[in-house]
Amino acid sequence: MYKVFFLLGLFIASGLFAQNNPDNFYELYHSKNEVYEMVYEFAETHPEFVFLDTIGYSEVKKYPIIALKISDNPRVEEDEPCVMYDGLHHAREPISMEVCLKLIEKLLVGYGTDEQITEWIDETEIWIIPMINPEGWEYVVEENLSYPYWRKNFRDNNGNGIFDPQTDGVDINRNYDFNWVLGGSGDIGSWTYRGPEPFSEGEARAKRDLALAQKPSISLSYHTHGEIIIYSWSDRPEAPDQQLILSIATGIAQRIPSVTGSGTYQPTVSNCQNGFSRCWMYTVAGSLEYTVECAKEFIPAGEPALQIADQHMDAALYVLERVHDAGVTLHITDAITGDPLAAQVQIPEIYDPILTPRTSDSLHGRFDRIVLPGVYNFQITKDGYQTEIITNIEVVDGRPTPVDVQLFPKAVSTQDILLARQGGNLLINNLYPNPFSSEFTIEYTLYEDSPVRIRLSNLIGQTLMLLDQNDQRSGTHKVLIKTREAEVNLQPGLYFLVIETSNLRITKRLIKG
Repeated sequence: MYKVFFLLGLFIASGLFAQNNPDNFYELYHSKNEVYEMVYEFAETHPEFVFLDTIGYSEVKKYPIIALKISDNPRVEEDEPCVMYDGLHHAREPISMEVCLKLIEKLLVGYGTDEQITEWIDETEIWIIPMINPEGWEYVVEENLSYPYWRKNFRDNNGNGIFDPQTDGVDINRNYDFNWVLGGSGDIGSWTYRGPEPFSEGEARAKRDLALAQKPSISLSYHTHGEIIIYSWSDRPEAPDQQLILSIATGIAQRIPSVTGSGTYQPTVSNCQNGFSRCWMYTVAGSLEYTVECAKEFIPAGEPALQIADQHMDAALYVLERVHDAGVTLHITDAITGDPLAAQVQIPEIYDPILTPRTSDSLHGRFDRIVLPGVYNFQITKDGYQTEIITNIEVVDGRPTPVDVQLFPKAVSTQDILLARQGGNLLINNLYPNPFSSEFTIEYTLYEDSPVRIRLSNLIGQTLMLLDQNDQRSGTHKVLIKTREAEVNLQPGLYFLVIETSNLRITKRLIKG
């Protein structure tokens, strides 16, 4: 079935021939099982580009929620920006699912034949969740429901063990933990029932966990209907990134033609008072998410239904283009070890305490943030490390601006950091205990091979101990110094530890208790 779909690029393989027959209304769309078959076939046919991950399970029937990662090394967490797409939060919105399936097909067909698509797949981690609400969609199809169809999942709200559409189900797109209590409905029978608590639903948790792990820069969440691109937010004050959010919303909207052939989709601002995925993704996960309301009705019939998914491809690909345009990419590492660090990054020009602190990832120390061209400052913080302030970073059109950041442990003195940055090949990482009794340890890093001389002297400069004098390799070193081995008896008081390399001399005060 898949091979026909894949080769021809049509939706014929799953029974789409019946688009004008009301008795076969849902055969226009892939069933739940057909979606599973398709994504498994994608992974089997293209293991070099596709990785399947079960990111969670539906709340009641425990159907797997499948996400596909498309990348040139799909089983590796690469040092690349991430983009996410999802469909079918709501059971009655199958066009959203079909857009995701069509996007998968377009990317896989385009790799190796379309230069731009090949480049995007090589340089981006692309995650697609075609069907967030499989149990809801199955119910719509199997029951051949008519308008207003079915929207929610299958949560047993009244606990009687029997599915009752009058009382059961949760609106998954009211279940996210941002202003959850303000929006949706607390009435279990409502079509927008928000659930008993934030993230009570396995479907919402599945997307949450993937987003927090992957940190997508941009996310598109497909819905129906309205032919609009919803962005956040209309609440006051404006979102910190409001101008940027609107500019991308406009770019998406202008690339999707109306199904009538007259005009394009329109960007539309909305509030963030309803536990929406879009608002949680921005404020907590750090992703610019847009709700893409496809089509002019929930479940289009006939020929327009077959065209809509195709009409969304330019906009879906625009997001891949935009993530490689103006923005910043920080790589944050430990100045001593070079290890990547998960650190908080604040940009004062677009800061607001309503946003959960944005952090770099622990695997690569990578921090991506899309911004408009301009000049920005950065404050990077992490427990146990000295705060780093970076000023006047210019962001231009056409590419993200790279910034390498080294964080120094708090034990390292400001003076030593300054000396190292001025070209010295030595950094003192730690000197402890101080005061000392009979011994102490010095830890230091050499940035290049060098002779090293360490000596302990008194207040008038007399050398009391010559501790080390040899050539050493670059890297981190630790030396334990036992003062009881000195040729003179050290009395309590003040002493100096002098460390010399080929181009630097550092003196440290030591107190013997």
